[in-house]
Amino acid sequence: MKSLSGLERRIAVLERPTADIDLLEIAISKLNDNELGLIEEYRSLCKAGFAVEEAREMMSDESYQMAIDAIQKVDQELQRLTAPPARQSIANISKRKKRVLEIDHGIED
Repeated sequence: MKSLSGLERRIAVLERPTADIDLLEIAISKLNDNELGLIEEYRSLCKAGFAVEEAREMMSDESYQMAIDAIQKVDQELQRLTAPPARQSIANISKRKKRVLEIDHGIED
């Protein structure tokens, strides 16, 4: 049990939000140089005042779609990084398994 409590403490430390880590920077670090370049090109066109359709025409459909895919990749990574942890305690899992055994096999306490 000692190692389990140590593991739980280490997990708790990892799950704590840290103010000095920029999640957007982490998400963007998952992109390759080509994806970064396409996002930068799209961003600069939009920042220059071009409408989405104008930017699409200027970039070509393939480059535009690759830029949108890269933006969605960053968005998905941000969602993953900001999602609350989905953990269940070992005690709850054990109770559930015990209840399943009781139902399936007619085992009573």
